[in-house]
Amino acid sequence: MSGKEIFDRYQLAALKNGLGSTEFHYGNILYQALHIEGEEKVFQLLELAEHTGKRIALAYSIPSLENGTEPDMAVLI
Repeated sequence: MSGKEIFDRYQLAALKNGLGSTEFHYGNILYQALHIEGEEKVFQLLELAEHTGKRIALAYSIPSLENGTEPDMAVLI
């Protein structure tokens, strides 16, 4: 399964299960990761996560005046 297909699967699960669900939360993380890292990297991470049983998470650096509390990158956990 391609990274795009995996991403779409999680987004559909988020819509189906609705606001407040675990699927909705993870779908939002993936959507934010897409904006931070771009499609190519997130889709590659999703494929790797699928094969290794991991999930994508957002990583934050030490807060600064430039980025406040915005996430800096997507990582596998």
